[in-house]
Amino acid sequence: MVLLHTLPIVKYFRVAPAAVWALDYCLTFEHEVRLFTSIGPSWSIATVLFVIARYSPVAWIVSEIYVTLAPQLTVGTCLATYRVAGNTLILILVATEGLLLIRTLALWYENWKIKRFLFAIYLLSVVLMVTCSILSEFPLKSVCLLKSTPRSVEDATKVERLIMGQFVSSALFELAAIVVTLYHTVRLRSTGIRTASKLVSTLWKGSLLYALSLLAISVANIVTLSSPISGGQNGMLDVFQGVLHGVLASRILFDLQSQAADDIQLTSHVSPSCLRFASQTIPSSSNIELSNA
Repeated sequence: MVLLHTLPIVKYFRVAPAAVWALDYCLTFEHEVRLFTSIGPSWSIATVLFVIARYSPVAWIVSEIYVTLAPQLTVGTCLATYRVAGNTLILILVATEGLLLIRTLALWYENWKIKRFLFAIYLLSVVLMVTCSILSEFPLKSVCLLKSTPRSVEDATKVERLIMGQFVSSALFELAAIVVTLYHTVRLRSTGIRTASKLVSTLWKGSLLYALSLLAISVANIVTLSSPISGGQNGMLDVFQGVLHGVLASRILFDLQSQAADDIQLTSHVSPSCLRFASQTIPSSSNIELSNA
């Protein structure tokens, strides 16, 4: 069977993320309780994305552990496992990049050009990821054959390339978020503003940190999947990709919640027109200049 889980080192790399997710869950469970007790009965887009990013990795981890420990898989079980993993990966990436989008938009609540650009890149990334996921369905049956053939090896390579395409799509939006966040600082400094409010500064630093971390994980997967190594080793980091994206996505929302507790009551509400805070909006450059004057 042409699976990407054959060598012991590959098995370790595909099961180890379970410990990462479990540790992070224990460390941040208190924050999750605080999050849901503070939002009350109303849910926002950010909350839904958080739940998806937080718990989707569980399905992937369970399927990977089952595949790794199962002595022999039938073609049907193999196909089902790959489909669960593929659909879970899409959910994680879409939710993670969505939360990063919300956080980055908070810096540009009144700039429609930047907001349109970010939405366009996000939608493009989602479309590319979904397209790669759909295309990967076609060669899966050959990949799950009990006997290795030249066709099955070729199809396995196609699946790996399509998975890499999803990571490239994810990296595209993460790079855009980094560029836009850096541009925000350049824009403030070009207008003579050296310091911004505590909230703006925290959002800027957090957005840059999370975007850089997510991009580093995506690039690591792209490099390994595009490397000439064989035996399934070039696909051994993809489970880490999904789990770490889910972990960092949770941290994005927890960080916003923590800042809200220290500064203002923050409402995670986003619509096509604006992203606003409950009692205060993030000041634009012109507003800061007037207040300084």
